[in-house]
Amino acid sequence: MKRKAFIGLWKKEWALMKIYYLVLLLAGLGFAVGVSGTMEEVQLFMLTAMVLILHMFILAALVMFSLNREADQLELFLHNPQSAFMLVGVKFLQSLSFMIVSMTLFGLITIVTAGDWIILSVGETALVVFIASIFILGQAILLAVFLLFLWVLHQVLKTYLGGLSIFISILLFILLMAVTSWIRASSLYEQIAGWGTVQINIDGLTGDFLNVFGMTVHGGVTGGFPIVLGEVAAWALAVGLLYMVSVVVLDRKVEV
Repeated sequence: MKRKAFIGLWKKEWALMKIYYLVLLLAGLGFAVGVSGTMEEVQLFMLTAMVLILHMFILAALVMFSLNREADQLELFLHNPQSAFMLVGVKFLQSLSFMIVSMTLFGLITIVTAGDWIILSVGETALVVFIASIFILGQAILLAVFLLFLWVLHQVLKTYLGGLSIFISILLFILLMAVTSWIRASSLYEQIAGWGTVQINIDGLTGDFLNVFGMTVHGGVTGGFPIVLGEVAAWALAVGLLYMVSVVVLDRKVEV
């Protein structure tokens, strides 16, 4: 029963969003192909890497766009017999699937256009692009669930505050981002989440190459870079809590 409900919701979401997926994909590819003849290989590499980084915002944009379309008929959306966990989950999974397909295409273009101007082999370049893509994907998921939480909060507050709720939600977004940055920069966070460092060794890897993908490694890069399992656990905890709180509040607290 749940499988059939999931497939039904997936088809409904696909019918709603497929044209936007197609437009985004074709626009990105068209832009890359259009400028390829006017740029040197190194410039094209930088451009495709930048497009890859911009995927960090695509998931949140697609999920918010889909949810805002539902907000026009929120009563019908929330009175669906399926739980908010599944209703919102389908939106996340489908947008995430599109994002992975798009990132794969631009990741391949990035690997090809890296060319001979870097000293890494094709395999090493592919590994760096893959890890950078995972990093970008993780940031995209965190941003998307964070905005989901604020969207749900806005739906609750507007019942009591009307249009003022959007301003409160924006202020809360800025405040929470500032608090999150402060926590991540604190020594306490480093002590709690700084365990389980795994070093990935790639000869010839430099910090400048990682910076192309928006990745900064504290302490510099010397032939590799670390993955801190404690930070991965903190990310998973934050994503899980934000998502669960959001869908529970959406199920029980939003009045329509």
